[in-house]
Amino acid sequence: MRVPHFAGAPNQLTDEIVDTQGFSDVSIKIDYSLPLKGLKSKLAIFGGVKNVFNAYQSDFDLGKNRDSNYVYGPGLPRTYFVGVAWSSQ
Repeated sequence: MRVPHFAGAPNQLTDEIVDTQGFSDVSIKIDYSLPLKGLKSKLAIFGGVKNVFNAYQSDFDLGKNRDSNYVYGPGLPRTYFVGVAWSSQ
């Protein structure tokens, strides 16, 4: 991907077009539902990983004059999650 990177930050002294490396944003979620027949509902237990390959931008600008538009790739690093959900039928 070609991304414009404008000067202003201490680590970026000139305007340039940067060729970024490719990335893949893959997530996995596993879910198991338990029927609660007496309550006519079900309880779901789930967990997973977002951004499995940890594709994340490593060259952010620093300081008050940084180029705030110089952001590419996934918004979060690798993130694990678990949860419980209840629903009526």
